[in-house]
Parts: sequence; C-alpha cells; structure tokens
Amino acid sequence: MVFTITSLLLPPLLVFGLYHLLTWINAFHINQRDYWKRVAIAAAVSHLLLVTGFIIFTYLHFRSGRQMDAAIVTFGAFVFNRSEFWRLMLIFDTLPMIVLLALFAILDRTGINPPGILILTFAITYVLGTIQWFFLGGGIGALVEKFWSGLKTPDDEDENWL
Repeated sequence: MVFTITSLLLPPLLVFGLYHLLTWINAFHINQRDYWKRVAIAAAVSHLLLVTGFIIFTYLHFRSGRQMDAAIVTFGAFVFNRSEFWRLMLIFDTLPMIVLLALFAILDRTGINPPGILILTFAITYVLGTIQWFFLGGGIGALVEKFWSGLKTPDDEDENWL
C-alpha cells in the first residue's frame, strides 16, 4: 500500500521540483512563458526523465537476473513479460499504451514480427507519452492558474475597473 501511494505521488513531486529547478535556472527561457506552459514543459521533461530511468533500471535488473534465470533470453522479452512495463503504462502512459496495443494487435493479426520492436516501443512511449504529459500538465497548470487568480485580492489600481 505504501509502495502504491509513493509511486502515485512520485511524478507530481518530480514535476513540482523540476518546475522550480527550471524556473530557478531559467532553462528553455521558461520564465518568459505563461504559467500553464511552464507546468507543461516541466511535466514533459519529467516524463522523459522517468521513462529514461525506467529503461536504465529495467536493463540493470535484466542483467542482474540473467545469471540466475536461464529462461530470460532477451531484454525485449524481459521488458514485456517480467517487468512492470504494462502496469506503469496503464497508470501513467495511457495514450502510448493504447497505440502500442493497437499496433501489436495489427502486427499479430497480419503475422508480422518486425525487428526492432523494442526500440519502436520505447520511441512511441517517449514521443506520445511526452506529448500526453505536456498537455495534461498544461491543463493542470491552467486550472491551478485559474484557481489562484480567483483567490487574489484586488490591487489599489483595480478599484476603478468599472
């Protein structure tokens, strides 16, 4: 239960921390953008970092378990069958998961098994997941901006707005 709660809180905390880091060093000229775009960029960069970390740690797990289990032949089989890839895709990267399942269903129906399917899977996850999180982060940023602007007290110069 603690692991589930922690895994659900990790991405928003990463986006929050990365947002403040990006605004502090003004990377990508982020301070000149609207608030929702800053949150969207932080969410997209966070997604890239999380996917890269998942791939690296899954590969290290594959390499360490290969000596003990002879049934593990390739990294692709390990990712699809023995890692948490599909569970994490279901929770965090829904759009890439739907595209991958549709692609795999088409490939299965036609009987095609192309080489490099793992690279294609990671590329789809990187591109579509980053786009998904850019728009999701931007939407959340727009909602937060709208909420905070409603809580502001009027300034002295705003008294004569009628």
